[in-house]
Amino acid sequence: MKKLIGLALFVLIAISSFAQVKIHSHNDYTHAQPLLEAYSNQVYEIEADIFLINDSLIVAHSKKDKNLTRTLSSMYLSPIAQLQKDKSTKYGFRLMIDIKDNWDLTYPALRKEIEKYETVFDRSKNKNAIQIVISGNRPADSTFRTYPKWLFFDGLPNISYAKEDLKRITMISDNFVTYSRWGGNGEIATEDKDKLKTVIENAHKLNKPIRFWGAPDTKECWQQLHDLGADIINTDKISECKTYFEQHK
Repeated sequence: MKKLIGLALFVLIAISSFAQVKIHSHNDYTHAQPLLEAYSNQVYEIEADIFLINDSLIVAHSKKDKNLTRTLSSMYLSPIAQLQKDKSTKYGFRLMIDIKDNWDLTYPALRKEIEKYETVFDRSKNKNAIQIVISGNRPADSTFRTYPKWLFFDGLPNISYAKEDLKRITMISDNFVTYSRWGGNGEIATEDKDKLKTVIENAHKLNKPIRFWGAPDTKECWQQLHDLGADIINTDKISECKTYFEQHK
């Protein structure tokens, strides 16, 4: 009996550890199947960069590669609303919207688009709603609390957020290169590990998960960041990353 209990505890711990590996679909709109690949793999978060062009919210990495048919609504908001109608497959992920233009100009257009979908993006009204998280050009952190209940923000390290504004932050994100120039293969320097551990621990003191963007997109780096305590793995290789962690529970 004791052996069975011990085995059960081991399995439970292993499952719990795997459950903590969250995948962030970096620049999801550049993937072969935007939204759908990420959704089918049940990632934690999907990222889309937007520009305000002629009163439309256009999904693009830069204005040079803009395509006016690739709107935020057509690529993400409307398809997500349709997916949410299918009760057999829906789950509550996050849509990170990286604002590439001026916040004050972009926000009114964004609010107008989001609020067309009512409860689809509002967890105060629907527990399975898709949470909207703002990154990139954000308003002053002291104003986070003043925005609609459906709007949340990507946090930054080394900022002393007021309690009410901190409630609107879903995670802490930072540039990996700030702490290490490691290429993602072989051994990472102990000094770099210590730097990463410090920022991870500081995020956890705020009870927030942490994500590093700009990190090498390799299996070695995914594992290293996970071992150091990073909660969210930033990747362009969604399926490969998910499979890797499934095989390394």
